[in-house]
Amino acid sequence: MSFEVQGSIDAMLREVRALQPARLTLALNRQWSEDAAERLRDNVGGGPGTRYLRARSGSTRSRVRATFNASGGSLSVSGPGTEIQEEGGTILPRNGKYLTFRLYAAGDGAVATGPWIRTRKVRIRARHMVRDAAQDALRELGDHLNSTLGGNPN
Repeated sequence: MSFEVQGSIDAMLREVRALQPARLTLALNRQWSEDAAERLRDNVGGGPGTRYLRARSGSTRSRVRATFNASGGSLSVSGPGTEIQEEGGTILPRNGKYLTFRLYAAGDGAVATGPWIRTRKVRIRARHMVRDAAQDALRELGDHLNSTLGGNPN
């Protein structure tokens, strides 16, 4: 964003004050948080074509939260397994030597019907669904700024 003001510093300050920086910042933070939340909802519940998670019950999608204020915005998702999906890690057994769990077969809903697996540990690769949604929304901030200032989005 640039200001084209020729003349005195007073003219430039009037131009800046006319933009109402506090309202502009709040509007941009609101637009970013709404955009990022929608992108994250798509990431965690986008069906079989998504590169993050396939929706079964929709509970993770319903736990997406975005908040904003004049200082900035935040994006989060809560629920079982969301932290390890975002950051990656290794799951080890709590009791005994093995983890035992059932895989989901194609077409399964909330209950797995696939084969049983018994293993000593499971490594989960990081998927960064929250980070990617936030960064993708950040790339659109210029369009949000343009629309907030009354221009046409690209």
